[in-house]
Amino acid sequence: MRKAMSILFTFIMVMVSACSAPAGSNAGGAQTSNEGQANSEQVKNGTGTTETSGTKNSSEKKTIVFSTYFSDDFFVEAKKRYEAKHPNITIDLQYIETSNENDEAASEKFEKTTNVAMLSGKGPDLIQMDQLPSGDYVKKKLLANIGDMIDKDPSFMKEQYFSNVLDGIKVNGGIYGMPMGFFVYGLMGNETAIEKSGVKIDDSNWNWGQFTDIAKEIVKKAGSNYFALGHSGPEYMITDLVNGQYATFVDLESGKAYFDSAAFIELLKEVKFMFDEKMMREDFIGGIFRNAVIVSPESYIRDLRMSEFMEEPYKSKLYPKPNASGQQAGGFFRTYKTLGINERSAVKDEAWDFVKFMLSDEMQDQERRTGFSLNKATYKKVAQDVLKKGKVMSDQPVGPMKGKEFEITQKDIDDLEKFLTGAKYPIQFKPSKIDEILLEESKAYFTGQKSPEEVAKLIQNRVTTVLNE
Repeated sequence: MRKAMSILFTFIMVMVSACSAPAGSNAGGAQTSNEGQANSEQVKNGTGTTETSGTKNSSEKKTIVFSTYFSDDFFVEAKKRYEAKHPNITIDLQYIETSNENDEAASEKFEKTTNVAMLSGKGPDLIQMDQLPSGDYVKKKLLANIGDMIDKDPSFMKEQYFSNVLDGIKVNGGIYGMPMGFFVYGLMGNETAIEKSGVKIDDSNWNWGQFTDIAKEIVKKAGSNYFALGHSGPEYMITDLVNGQYATFVDLESGKAYFDSAAFIELLKEVKFMFDEKMMREDFIGGIFRNAVIVSPESYIRDLRMSEFMEEPYKSKLYPKPNASGQQAGGFFRTYKTLGINERSAVKDEAWDFVKFMLSDEMQDQERRTGFSLNKATYKKVAQDVLKKGKVMSDQPVGPMKGKEFEITQKDIDDLEKFLTGAKYPIQFKPSKIDEILLEESKAYFTGQKSPEEVAKLIQNRVTTVLNE
């Protein structure tokens, strides 16, 4: 599982903790950078009241320990600009010095170190959460409820952001991590084959069972060389589907699991049916649909248009992923550069003010990176800049797509924005013990060794043990 996920690790940052530092101090570990050494007058106890300037008393020296795994130009620039605006605030930006983004051993080591620090009441004030077990932190009440901070802060205008994403990441009504951006997931369909079949697709509220029926009809009319969707195996498919509706099966706050429910048993049956019917296969050539992760307007256009330049060209269209049976309609997304605030920090208000600054037009306009900005105004600027150019260049340095230019239209931008605002369900991205349990135990059902009810009970028991650890 970890090997499969390593490809995606290049998109995200993982963090390192100031494990020996009490929250609100800057006593960093030996391997962290020396940036932002704390002023001797910094506040180590008590919490100030945040106003729009970030502190109530602008002469009171305070330090925010901000921990990430790698150095990031965006965070470095944010530190520089924020400190210039707030001379009393020091951002102690800490990160590990390494040139290997995929150093799995280092990642695991610093995750464990951070977990120990957080559980012992220490750790940084502000933490990049992408590669941490955020669910465990929420369950153990280690993170501040940023949702409460938003509700009490009249300067934070929720309508200026993708509120569907903010609503989607709530855990039992609270927000425990603020993303700088997000990705969206969908299915890129072979529109030429679909149109040729004459089958009409209503993707506004479809589930996987309907998806399979539609794909079978398309295959029947378009040709037997096609099938619905390529995937890496039924056990990975069930894991993906669970992570797309994680809260349905895992209640982080109460520590309860619901894998012995009728909903999960039905999900197992749906996945097996798709593979038994050969509509889902462990290969990809001939799939009417393919999985797509859209990370920017440019990536959307490349994914949409590149099929027109293949040896056997065809038109493509982006469809939302089907929902599970009983799940309300809505798309899927994953947050990016998600920041958590230590519940035990002495400078929670100041940390929140810094997070708001990083989400502002000023800073988000500096961050032309992978992922859609949570800030709507910034997203629109990026999209209009791409539209103004009229073309998107292929990013492939070799092969048939090298040097190709893909046209972009206003309709493309309109369609993409509808897709972004329709995203509702967060994908649980980081591999977890629960993922490993799903992969191990579900195979017995997919290979015919056990009934879905038996497998569901085994998964329920094992997950319950993990949640109670």
